[in-house]
Amino acid sequence: MTEPPAGAAPPAPVASPPAPAPAAPWLEVAAWAPLALAPGVEPISGISLIVTAYNEEGTLERVVHGCRRVARALARESEVLVVNDGSKDGTRRIANRLEQECPDVRVIHHPFNVGFGGAQKSGFLHARHEFVSLVPGDGQFDARELLRYVPYLADADIVVGYRVRRQDNRMRRFNTLLLRTVMRLLFGVRLHDINWVKIFRRRILERFEIESRGIGVDAEVVVKAARAGCRFAELEVSYLPRTAGASTGDKPLNVLITGIELLSLWWQQVVRGRE
Repeated sequence: MTEPPAGAAPPAPVASPPAPAPAAPWLEVAAWAPLALAPGVEPISGISLIVTAYNEEGTLERVVHGCRRVARALARESEVLVVNDGSKDGTRRIANRLEQECPDVRVIHHPFNVGFGGAQKSGFLHARHEFVSLVPGDGQFDARELLRYVPYLADADIVVGYRVRRQDNRMRRFNTLLLRTVMRLLFGVRLHDINWVKIFRRRILERFEIESRGIGVDAEVVVKAARAGCRFAELEVSYLPRTAGASTGDKPLNVLITGIELLSLWWQQVVRGRE
């Protein structure tokens, strides 16, 4: 086994799951079916579901309404916070209408695209509840999966979903493998999937400043949380095909920016951390 470099964060502690969690059977169930936590699992106190969106007019409304239903089932108090990151299509109009129609929806508009890291930071800063989760506005995550995260919160500060049965192209699969390898070698973080949906205790996010503006923000948050001694738990989740819009994460420029952000993170957290 390859050892992490001296000064790297210790391997992220991963909580033992409370029970085997099968892949979500309700993904085959109609969207209108009643939602509930597993028997014996109590709702959490409150959750802010942050929906990040950049040119997601084709999926945003469905994602937001799905999040609202799930949030009410898994927490006693809830909100859905839409972060429109400078979209050029009809995302702004749809978000504004949802805010007017739904009392539990709030909207933040960026005047221009600041990147996924900036969108995450805006959502975290405006979240009101004890627990926070980021849900992509592209519709590739079924928010009903979040019901399966809740039991893990008894022993973890951050619950991480990792995607199975992915149907990505070769380039995206390669990028995912490369990121996982870099995280293990440079930072000692051994999670299956750095970039997918998590539930955080909000107080954890208040311990450090988020600096990344691009996709590298997920790695930054995980590394800083691990170095702060946070407990992690993982579970398998499904991964849905994109039905509208276009992914931008695999564009060469974005991959380059992510690489630069990871190098900067390594310099700050590992190299300078030794001094």
